[in-house]
Amino acid sequence: MRSTRLSARARALMSDRVSLALIGVFLLAATFYFWRATFAEPLALHGGQNNQYNQLADAFLHLRLWVVHVPNGILGTGNPYNPAERPAFLFAYPDYSLYGHYLYITWGPAPVLVLLVPLHLLGFEPSASVVSTPFAIVGLAFSLATLRVILRRVGKVSLWVCILAALTLACASTVPFILRFPLVYHEEIAAAYGFSMAGVWLAVSAVADGQASLKRLMLMSLCIGLAAGSRVTLILEGSLLIPVYMSLRSTQPRRALLGSLIAPFGVCVMLLLAYNQARYGSPLEYGVRYQINGLSTYGAHFGELSFLPPSLWSYLVAPPRLSPLFPFLLIMHPQVSYPLSLPMHYAQYSEETGGLLAMAPIAVFLPALPWISWRRPALLGSLSPVLLALTCAGIACMVFVSYEIYESSERYETDYMPLLLLGALAVWLALSSSIQGRGRRLVRIGGGLLAVWSCVTGLAMASQELDKSPGTWRTLVSLSSPLATAIATIAGHPILAEVYTPNIRGVNPPSYALGTEITGFWLGARDEADLTIISPDSREIAIAASASPGPALRPGAMPEVRIRSLGQPSQHYQLPAEGGEVRMRIHLKTGVNEIVLSPSASAERHTSVSGVEPESQALVKLANLALIRD
Repeated sequence: MRSTRLSARARALMSDRVSLALIGVFLLAATFYFWRATFAEPLALHGGQNNQYNQLADAFLHLRLWVVHVPNGILGTGNPYNPAERPAFLFAYPDYSLYGHYLYITWGPAPVLVLLVPLHLLGFEPSASVVSTPFAIVGLAFSLATLRVILRRVGKVSLWVCILAALTLACASTVPFILRFPLVYHEEIAAAYGFSMAGVWLAVSAVADGQASLKRLMLMSLCIGLAAGSRVTLILEGSLLIPVYMSLRSTQPRRALLGSLIAPFGVCVMLLLAYNQARYGSPLEYGVRYQINGLSTYGAHFGELSFLPPSLWSYLVAPPRLSPLFPFLLIMHPQVSYPLSLPMHYAQYSEETGGLLAMAPIAVFLPALPWISWRRPALLGSLSPVLLALTCAGIACMVFVSYEIYESSERYETDYMPLLLLGALAVWLALSSSIQGRGRRLVRIGGGLLAVWSCVTGLAMASQELDKSPGTWRTLVSLSSPLATAIATIAGHPILAEVYTPNIRGVNPPSYALGTEITGFWLGARDEADLTIISPDSREIAIAASASPGPALRPGAMPEVRIRSLGQPSQHYQLPAEGGEVRMRIHLKTGVNEIVLSPSASAERHTSVSGVEPESQALVKLANLALIRD
């Protein structure tokens, strides 16, 4: 009998084009997530002993909360939060929090308890990608399942609109961005995303069905609690319990319903507060004020109203920068575009951040959600209160992060971006299926274009830092060369788009100008500098630079560099012995040109002994790079 029901469900699924399309999007996006998460670090069940979450799992199994004990006498009498007074021992533990004589992990403990402690009991110490990858893919599955519930409530929607909405959820959530690097900062965010989306699906599906078992509701509450135990900002998602209770209060005994909704989430919150109390002596202190990091919490300030304007600019407005090379869009330090002066205690340069309206403009549909809920309730029905609660929770997360932290970061957007996207996509889907006449076409096509842009920017952010793997990046640059050529043609001149070298010694301040910000570098005996130049046509130009001999060049020797490009013979340029301007002539073909600079063999023969500092091995130093007409 059970097998008959399962086969009937399978046949119904196969006949459901929308569900099949969503499954196809999931498989495609999950493959991309897997590739992106394992690009920098393959999945491994061993070798992750230096990962902070593995250290916390080991601490829990030894029934302690700290991960490192600072020996007596190490701290001395100085202020360990001041880099100038910090003992050398602490520099090996950046971003750990120091309280008393113990170092703690500030990142949420929920993924450690749920995933890593069981793995450690089985004898594994996995890599960071083992944590972030499954949580990200599970979160993606639940977010698309939530979208399927919304689509069923909305009714008849064009298949291409459904597919585009699913791709937007997969690409614009900033999850692909955090999967780029296997770092503990991203592990906790991926875990929070997975728990959060599971809770959202359980809530939305329960309200859509108009009923749910108490066990199912307890699981929903637990997932939201675990999301808060991963990222404390997601405690605000607990507001989702209110519309669920209001919607289902007539289907279950109210006391049992209320207990099922509150108990798991409440237990998670109470345990989190107790965890903080045991570590820092305060239930509301989660350790960020005691972190040991480059900026240091010495003199740093948290939780100031003055942080709101620049941070909200970062999270709402800050536009991306156009690049002449793949991926063509790069998020920037938002202070470059911020029109006002920064507050006294705010970071001079935040991490690169893209604003919601610039990067995921499909969010412009969000303001219509209250209007639909009050004036057109039939469009989304019982889902309206839940979607409103999700939207309010997402906005509250954004405001909290903006108020609490003295800089912005793109990774923090993962806390609230999926919540806001679900609300915005629900509005777009509802309006595109209900409005008649030309307005319907405008909503569909206009929303479709906004969704496409949201997908493009999400994929571009996920592709940043691929130049750390030159082979992959160069392949993508070659495939996308027609668009790069078009950008140079519009600019009207060749563009020095990229300088790839480990020995950078000159960088322009961040700006929205086309081309690289690198202005200078040095070359040792075995070093190269890869220059990528985009040309609108075939022409002769010169690479101009201020050249000077490096400390590794023997006194009296003449510095030389060799320049070569694909399909052309190498050229040698003798540089002024005392330093000065040099012009290295090259021929550019239309499109992408790869140029390599390296010390010539004659310069290498004049190498003196190497010093301790890397730059003491320099044979040649180049600065003030520029392209000039020959």
